Amino acid sequence: MRKKEEYLNVKSSVVKTIFIVMSVLILISIGLTVTLYTFYGAYIEEKIASANTIIFGINTGLLGLMLITVAVLGPIVFYASKKMANPLVEMRKVAIAMSEGDFSVRAKGNYSGEIGQLAVTLNQLASELSSTINSLTIEGNLLRQILNSMSDGLLCFDMDQEISLKNSTFEKMFGVVNSIKDLKGDIYKETYKVSLAAIENLKTETATCIVNEKTILISASPILSEGDISVGTVVLFRDITEAARLEQTRRDYVANVSHELRSPLTAVKGLIIPLKEGMVKDDVKRRHFYDVIYNEIERLNRLVNDLFELSRLQSRKEPFDIQIVDVLNILYDQQDKFEILAKGKNICFTIEPRSSKIYAKGNIDRISQVLTILIDNALKFAKGVSKITLSAKSENGRVIIAVHNTGSSINNGDLKLIFDRFYKVDKSHKEEGAGLGLSIAKEIVTRMNGDIYVQSDGINETCFTFDLGSAK
Repeated sequence: MRKKEEYLNVKSSVVKTIFIVMSVLILISIGLTVTLYTFYGAYIEEKIASANTIIFGINTGLLGLMLITVAVLGPIVFYASKKMANPLVEMRKVAIAMSEGDFSVRAKGNYSGEIGQLAVTLNQLASELSSTINSLTIEGNLLRQILNSMSDGLLCFDMDQEISLKNSTFEKMFGVVNSIKDLKGDIYKETYKVSLAAIENLKTETATCIVNEKTILISASPILSEGDISVGTVVLFRDITEAARLEQTRRDYVANVSHELRSPLTAVKGLIIPLKEGMVKDDVKRRHFYDVIYNEIERLNRLVNDLFELSRLQSRKEPFDIQIVDVLNILYDQQDKFEILAKGKNICFTIEPRSSKIYAKGNIDRISQVLTILIDNALKFAKGVSKITLSAKSENGRVIIAVHNTGSSINNGDLKLIFDRFYKVDKSHKEEGAGLGLSIAKEIVTRMNGDIYVQSDGINETCFTFDLGSAK
């Protein structure tokens, strides 16, 4: 610290000498400046003024030259820049139109150099994109038509179970559904369950559900990516109500045929065994056994014939000979045929009188067969004092034939099933037939381009009616 203090001490001889020399030099400079300005100040100011005049002239010349240059070169530069920018602006418009989906816009291809090549490339891109988009649109419309023409409802789900695609059949089946949660009740639960199962198991899963008295088959299949990773599911909804009904009808048909065939065979077998073993000694009893066996065989024969007749009618291989027939004559023939039998059962058999002839298009033998079936049923099920009335009339270009009877009725629950094969209204009377007569009658009327239906008050009256084409 002592050495530093000595070094900074102004009183030291070296420092003192430096300060003195600097002060003298500053004073000399100031003196010289003042002296020079005193003697040469006017001269210097004159020279500076001349220099300013020269600089002003130079600046004025340069400014004029610049204005001339701008006036001459400005239009040239503007024209050149516009000519260079126009192709770029045009191609920008084409690009914007393409981004908005309009691929019909084209850039001019007559430009030279790289800009011309860019225009040609852009036009080719627009043409290819237009062709590609058009092909995709056609394929999309085709796919949409295929999906909408499907008889099955279709839904596509992503991994979040959100709907990504559906067809019109699905909307007809369940209404407009924007989310799987819009499906109500069991259909929602089953759809959700099979969709998740298809994703987890990577295979098709199925389930059935009852919706509004309809049986719906739900089939869900996974949608797989290239790496066999599930990215969603496609679910099909098929109305199998009719198929289920037909399957049940087939099962009932087989069961009924088996039952109807087994009953007479069992009866015949039960009677033949004691006859064979010689257990029946009484001739009267033996003849009674033979009568029962004969009746059961006749019953079996009628059943086989009815089955054959119904099968032949349903195959539609043999066309009917359609003619112009007198309906009233057919009714009177039926009256002659059943009048004695009706009197024996204390049943009044009448025909509603008509003042004019009624002609229909049909087959006389087949019309008689239908009437025989209907009248025979009326006679079988009539109870007590009853009446059977046959009638015919022309109405709206059709001939309507009716068999009306009192003394019997059909419950409302049986009306829609009355024409089914083997269906019996009175199930307790097994001897009254196999339940094929009305099925045969329906097939015959259908083959003659008609329809048959039944009405009953559920108490004491029943009316079977069928219609045929009028000959007039």
